[in-house]
Amino acid sequence: MRFLVGAITAGMMTLVSAVFYLISIPFDSKNRSFSFIAYWWSRAVFAVTGIKVRAVGLEKIDASKTYVYVSNHASLFDIPAVVIAINRYVRFVAKKEIARIPIFGWVTARANIVVDRKSGPDSARSIEKAARRIALGESVIMFAEGTRTRDGSLLPFKRGAFSLAINAGVPVVPLTILGSYEIMRKGDLAVRKGVITIVVDRPLDIREYREKQGAITLMNKVRDIIEKNYTAKKTVGLGFAAQNVS
Repeated sequence: MRFLVGAITAGMMTLVSAVFYLISIPFDSKNRSFSFIAYWWSRAVFAVTGIKVRAVGLEKIDASKTYVYVSNHASLFDIPAVVIAINRYVRFVAKKEIARIPIFGWVTARANIVVDRKSGPDSARSIEKAARRIALGESVIMFAEGTRTRDGSLLPFKRGAFSLAINAGVPVVPLTILGSYEIMRKGDLAVRKGVITIVVDRPLDIREYREKQGAITLMNKVRDIIEKNYTAKKTVGLGFAAQNVS
């Protein structure tokens, strides 16, 4: 029942939001209206489904600076949870297939950065496009695993996000998403009430990773950070003060 109510609400909000976004395009040269609309769309969906979002460590990042956020990926609710927790102009790097979804996919593809994971040249062009967005002062978020986990464990990371950060010359911020897997798993339509926690770690200066294998070294470091947060949750809890954001 919760999935049905959430799906109907999300569908209605998506349609209304898409209309507002399309109307705003001629008046929004920096394409920032999408972030504003996505924030309130996300809040509406969580309000109806009863899912709460909290953030840990927001004080570690500077709202005036540009970052490449790198996160794990476990649920369809990860994107709206990050939108609410970070609450900044952030562009997502998403797989090309999302553009096939009517309305939601079209709008998301236009406002963000899509990549064809099966095409090396297309992936490279997407990274270049993301770098141009960063140069304009926009932060970017990438899910390092490239897809959602099926069993709740971390998948191997891909190095695209880390190469992007090094090439663009901006810090990497590790984000750990906790709790979303228990709320809605890949391939499962059931939605369970719960709390999604976004753990924000300190930005990593990419100047230390400019050597030949720097992207791989940085990738391994970020994965270790996220994995430790997973382990902390499973054993004794995070032990940090959390800020409720929904």
